[in-house]
Amino acid sequence: MKSPGKIVVWPVNLDSAKSRIEGRKVAKGLAIQAPRLEEINEAAIRLSLEAELVPGKSRPSSWWEKAGYVIVTKNETKTNVFRALAGEIGKIRAAKVEREERSH
Repeated sequence: MKSPGKIVVWPVNLDSAKSRIEGRKVAKGLAIQAPRLEEINEAAIRLSLEAELVPGKSRPSSWWEKAGYVIVTKNETKTNVFRALAGEIGKIRAAKVEREERSH
């Protein structure tokens, strides 16, 4: 059911390993390698977007993959939300790598 002001973000929408036909919604250069639901949720929270995690669900076009999705409030265009989420996940991963390097 559609909800005004909200969008569904599937991990495939941000996955660099997927093609546009397979569901990627951002440019290959912005896409993230194998994004996880938790990362998408954390990125949405960091961007001050309300997020609701729905694990274990599958996209109709890939019914065999139970990846789940995140429902996010939309404060601008859908494309801009996807781009912002991909960029924020990249920052989260870079910070994690930096922390791990400092601890060694």
